[in-house]
Amino acid sequence: MTADRAVTVLDERDYRYGTGPLRLRVEAVDRAGAVTLDGEAWLPVRGVRLRRDGTEVGPVQVLVRAAQLPPG
Repeated sequence: MTADRAVTVLDERDYRYGTGPLRLRVEAVDRAGAVTLDGEAWLPVRGVRLRRDGTEVGPVQVLVRAAQLPPG
C-alpha cells in the first residue's frame, strides 16, 4: 500500500459497498491488490470516513473504481 492522505468524495457507484456519497481521507491504496469487477479495475483503499464538515467518522476499507483515483 502507498500513503496518500488526499480527501476524495466518491459517488455511490464508484465504491463498494455503501449508500450515498463517501467523503474519504485516503491513507493507503493497495495497487498490488487490484481486482476486476464488471470489466473494470477496482483498488482496495484504506482511509478515514469524514462528515461534510470534515470531522472524522472513523476508519473504513473500501474497493474504489481505479479510474476515480489519481495515478500512482
